[in-house]
Amino acid sequence: MEDPEHAARVSLRRSLFIYAALLFAAVVVVTYIAANLASGFGYVTLSVVALVGVLIAYQVLQYIRDLNAPLAESDGIVQRKWKRADLIIALESFYLTVDRVADRAVFRVTAEDYVLVDEGMYVKVVHFPNTLTVVSLHKMVRPPEKQA
Repeated sequence: MEDPEHAARVSLRRSLFIYAALLFAAVVVVTYIAANLASGFGYVTLSVVALVGVLIAYQVLQYIRDLNAPLAESDGIVQRKWKRADLIIALESFYLTVDRVADRAVFRVTAEDYVLVDEGMYVKVVHFPNTLTVVSLHKMVRPPEKQA
């Protein structure tokens, strides 16, 4: 069986590659529009593509920071779980909202983890600190001070 951390790091690198390619495309489009002295509607296109490029650059930065980052652990109560299709009708994804000590975090989990966890359960999530990419999910016994 494959090591969960290795599988998560492979997923991290794959996502980094995809976002880096999208960032490269955005930079090419912005450079092309700016080099051709945009006018009229060109400024709108330039602004929209530049804004999307900044958002993608932020994602790329988070993935780069996680490449060599140590794993983090978050524990808390599952507040909400849901699933949705990422591409309208394809690529179904599964999510959990975990109420941590200082805040809430949304984690994307595997279908197996999604089925095994219910709302109200106390869980420990091992993840990368910046992108919240999940390595493993563990059901835990709720500590006495966190009993409802």
